[in-house]
Amino acid sequence: MQVFRYPAGTLSGDYLRSAAGVGLGVGVLTTVPIGWAIGLIFGGLAGAFGLFGARTLERHITRVAVSDGEIARAALGTRVIPWDRLDNAKLRYYGTRRQQKNKDGFMQLTLRGAGTSMTFESNLEGFDYIVWRTARAARANGVSLDPASAGNMLTLEIDPDNEAPPPPHVAELHENVRSGN
Repeated sequence: MQVFRYPAGTLSGDYLRSAAGVGLGVGVLTTVPIGWAIGLIFGGLAGAFGLFGARTLERHITRVAVSDGEIARAALGTRVIPWDRLDNAKLRYYGTRRQQKNKDGFMQLTLRGAGTSMTFESNLEGFDYIVWRTARAARANGVSLDPASAGNMLTLEIDPDNEAPPPPHVAELHENVRSGN
């Protein structure tokens, strides 16, 4: 079993944006005479950035365990999907066209099965390995991937249609899981 997490360094920008947004909203609310419009706008701003900060904290404490039999996500609760019960997978790319040319932006993997769902972002350690395991499970379970997901997997050098060994950049993680390290 291999355990992955979101590196704190990749989340620091989100923490800073959240703090700045909450600080701005609360700062205006505490220094300006509050009418209903200002209260609604800046209260909503502080609330939205507060929720963003809570989501960042949740990703910070998230642990993702991958074994040959299942994937488990533990944060505020635990969710488990056995690989043989995976029934839906989507891999989406988010970014501008310019970012796409430069391979910036981020990907988001959503898995469904066994009555639960999980979503992971590409800054998660081992993300490519999880995508490769997802492609294997989808193929084994007869789950068809939409064209966008299949194309995004190919971008990561993962062929969703063929039983192929893991790409070189994920092969070491696969060996660690198989050997129990």
